[in-house]
Formats: sequence, C-alpha cells, structure tokens
Amino acid sequence: MDPLRGKYTYFQKLLHRFKARRDIPFRRSFFVGYDLHGNTYWEFTVDGNMQRLRRKLEPYEPKLFKADYFSTIPPQWLSWLRRTRREPPTLQELVNDQMRQERIKILAQHADEKWRNEKLRLENEQALKLKGELKRSQKESEEFEKQQQEAINREKSQDDPWAKADSNKDSDPIEPANLKPKNNDPWAETDAKSKSKDSPIETTNIKPRK
Repeated sequence: MDPLRGKYTYFQKLLHRFKARRDIPFRRSFFVGYDLHGNTYWEFTVDGNMQRLRRKLEPYEPKLFKADYFSTIPPQWLSWLRRTRREPPTLQELVNDQMRQERIKILAQHADEKWRNEKLRLENEQALKLKGELKRSQKESEEFEKQQQEAINREKSQDDPWAKADSNKDSDPIEPANLKPKNNDPWAETDAKSKSKDSPIETTNIKPRK
C-alpha cells in the first residue's frame, strides 16, 4: 500500500524522480524524498558549490507560520535537516517507525489497563479488610460494653440492701423435711397434759385438815 496515496499523482512522482537526478548540468536543486505527511525535502545550492549543499523542507500544505510545520516533520527528517544524519530516511523506514509507535501505544494502553485493574483489585481487597476490621472492633466494643454493664449491675446489687431483700423474697424458701407444723390449740395441749402420767392433778396430794 502506497503511504502517499491521494497526495501526489503518478506524474508528480515522475517529475520528482526526474528532479532527483544529479547528472543534469546547471541544476541547482535536487529532490531528496517524502515523509508520510506529504512534505518534500530538497538539497540546493546558491553559489554553485556542489560539495556543500543546503537542505530545506517544502511543506505539503502551506501554513501561515513556519513553526506550524514542525509538528509534521518526523524525527528522522529533522535529523537530516540538522545534518546529524547523513543519509535521508526512506518511506519504508518511516512506515516501520509509525507501526512501532502504534504498537507502543497499544502496549501502553494494555499496561495502563492492567495497572488500573490491579489498583481496583487492591482497593477492593483493602476495603474488605477494613470492613472486617471494623466489624471485629465493633463486636469487641459491644462485648466490652456488655461486660462493663454486667459488672456495674453486679456492684449495684451487692451495695443495695433492698435488692438483696427482693432477691431473697423472690427465692423459694426451702423447708426441711423433718419439720412438722406446730399445733397451736391450747385446749388440745391441756387435755394432753391431763391424760399424761405427769398430770399435776393426779400427782397432787391433798392433806386433810385437822
């Protein structure tokens, strides 16, 4: 697939190939190559010195300010313009670099998604741990308050005599099995005494008077 499809016609490309030839006399500018944005790069001379050619960029779409072209210049061509690179880059090199950048973007998105999921997992795990700790602390506090309340009630019952009386009153009295109910009838007691051998009437001796 042609990366410059739709930017230059077949005849324009033929013209650029013709202008790239350096064996034609009296020619002062030479075509060098394209970038993926359609910009063209040239070498030219002003004083006729072919040993020290100057380099320039011809933008595909003219803009108002020169600085607006910098966003469309690849780093490979920028190095060539600054003479830090001797050979100009090819279209295949630019395509491979663009594919590499796309792969890096995809890998970066996957890495971001992975770390985002890991962060959510850690946050959920931490939330579950915190929830468990809160439940445990709440349960311990409830048990502690219950023990404190039982201790306070126990101290109050020990210090309050009315509470003791109420507790004794509420408790069932235990009657011994060998105890028999007492008979409080006075006539029965007197009759029993009169019939006994130790009755005072039978044992009394009355002396006659002289």
